[in-house]
Amino acid sequence: MAIILVTGANRGIGFGIVQAIAGRVGNSAILVGCRTHESGEEAVRKWRDIDIKQALDVVPFDIEDDASIVAAAAIVQEKYGKLDVLINNAARVTAPESLDLSDVRSATNSVLANCVTSNLIVTQAFLPLLRKSEYPRVIMTSSARGSMTRTANGELPPAASINYCMAKAALNMLTLQLHLAEERRTTDDKIVFWATSPGHCKTAFNGFRGSKEPVDGAEVFVRLLEPERGTIASGTFWEFEDGDFRLVPW
Repeated sequence: MAIILVTGANRGIGFGIVQAIAGRVGNSAILVGCRTHESGEEAVRKWRDIDIKQALDVVPFDIEDDASIVAAAAIVQEKYGKLDVLINNAARVTAPESLDLSDVRSATNSVLANCVTSNLIVTQAFLPLLRKSEYPRVIMTSSARGSMTRTANGELPPAASINYCMAKAALNMLTLQLHLAEERRTTDDKIVFWATSPGHCKTAFNGFRGSKEPVDGAEVFVRLLEPERGTIASGTFWEFEDGDFRLVPW
């Protein structure tokens, strides 16, 4: 059985990821990563209400709290002994309260700590469990806003949050560096790393003004998880838009 951990799984795109994976990625159990057990159980009830029968297990932890991350990894070790897929989805974007330099610095540091540093820490904490998988994969929830190429080419509309774009670009670099580190390993337990762009989904982050539902944005995750090992190269960035599963330029 494949063990899949989704962080920030109880709402937004994370909720959609679980909904999309359930029933389509066979013989798997989905670990619902969220900050509290109560919020996770509430999400489970909502999935059950829409007839999702997949094995769901709430694993509460805060991606900004090292002790809770270590505790979560210990829970997964004790109950499952491995982790096949880590989907680093949890994210929080803080806007500065004013244009005061200290407010701008505080908000920017907060976004980078949450969206970049925390994803690195969570990944590092679960590496030993991923190494026990026959096909270990880590998927970062990034954004086309993190594409340097599309930004430089003027393909994207003006950004509502510069901090968000910076964080996603940094997350893309983290994905690439983790991939390159794996490529230098001489053992067979290499972990595959991908970045994804779910697209403009209706979430609390944008006031639910997105153009598609989170479950539709989550299609890109399913497309990565369905194929056999070796079908999709590690160290790549993907989206599913207009019925097309395609690479996103870094």
